[in-house]
Amino acid sequence: MQMRLLFVLFVLALACQGQDTDLLAAPNVNSRYTVESVELSRTISKRISRTLKKDLDGLVGQHFDPQSVTALAARIRREVHGIVRHRVEKGDQPEHVRIVYDARERRWDEDETRVSKLAYHQKQGLTAGVQAGIDLKRNRFEFGAESDADTLLERQTGFNLGYSRSLSGNLRAHVRFDASHQEWSPSTVTALATRSDIPGIYRERFNVAPEVVFLLTPGFSLSAGLSFGEFQTQFPAARFETANALTAGVRYRRSPDPDEISAQEWDAGYTLRVSPGVLGSDYAYTRHQAKGWYAVRYGRSYVTLRGLAGTVSEAAPLFERFSLGDSRTLRGWNKFDVAPVGGTHTLYGSVQYMYSHVGCFYDVGSVWDRRIASRARHAAGVLVALHGNRQGPYMAVGFPLHSGTILPLIMIGMNF
Repeated sequence: MQMRLLFVLFVLALACQGQDTDLLAAPNVNSRYTVESVELSRTISKRISRTLKKDLDGLVGQHFDPQSVTALAARIRREVHGIVRHRVEKGDQPEHVRIVYDARERRWDEDETRVSKLAYHQKQGLTAGVQAGIDLKRNRFEFGAESDADTLLERQTGFNLGYSRSLSGNLRAHVRFDASHQEWSPSTVTALATRSDIPGIYRERFNVAPEVVFLLTPGFSLSAGLSFGEFQTQFPAARFETANALTAGVRYRRSPDPDEISAQEWDAGYTLRVSPGVLGSDYAYTRHQAKGWYAVRYGRSYVTLRGLAGTVSEAAPLFERFSLGDSRTLRGWNKFDVAPVGGTHTLYGSVQYMYSHVGCFYDVGSVWDRRIASRARHAAGVLVALHGNRQGPYMAVGFPLHSGTILPLIMIGMNF
């Protein structure tokens, strides 16, 4: 396939642009030694919280305690999400030692596999995916498989391959290849029969997306790239069509200090997709999307606010249209009751409160286009989460408000 060949060419181009040395083991020292200094690698210094940094500085002047030093290494590992080693060296003063913490890049034999997506919606079924990544110096290779009925109007089942390379401290290049097979809800197929203005369904879809990401400041990044899409339409005859686009985005993320009693976290971004005729696309459209969430924690209480706004041209293929009513948005509604063919405009907002492991939420949103008038839909519900915040396993029960029914929807999943 042309898409696969294009992906391989991008990977080879990036790879053509650069040994891990194990750190020394700590010498056998005992508690009569005093810690003279604590040294951190640049990666660790930039990523750890102020609280952890303060605890590390607190080792200076204290008697050397191997258990405390090892425990702090474990805390560093959790915050930097990497491989952390520490060693103990002889200090400049008699009976003093220097502690050095370092984070090194992952090797081929230290691959990381994790469940990246897991959700169950009472009306839409199970969504599951596994993603694996391997780091080698400045290169990262990714591969995964999924069956996703949650993100788009269709269920997409397939695999993905990715390759990224750090070009400098603030610049990274990335390319991803996706291949999937689609299954459609009868509600969508029936609704499309009366909507000749909307492009029809497709059974196979392939996409290659090269991109560069520039980190302006910690947490604030800009991205630009291309998206080469190809899919096999079903009606009026089976044939392949293309939807190629220019892409751009801006994102801001702020992570809290995990050990503080109160903490705030932000993640907000805007993405633009423009499909002009100059790229040889069978579709010409523009898509804007802005979304974000804000979380604040105080003690065992968590408050989370989320929002989404978007618009896309009517000529866009189905995978570019917006939908609400899944395990993440308008919880309690079925997206095929809200808008079985999606919409060209959307607005959505949510507020959620958690205390320890239990909480409640309220969602409101709308999906519409020129053929479907805007209608706000509301939902409320309760949930139980293992870790008490947006991370980890959860179960939610959502109720669609003002819908003529009081039947709840059950959602079970894993947040990442």
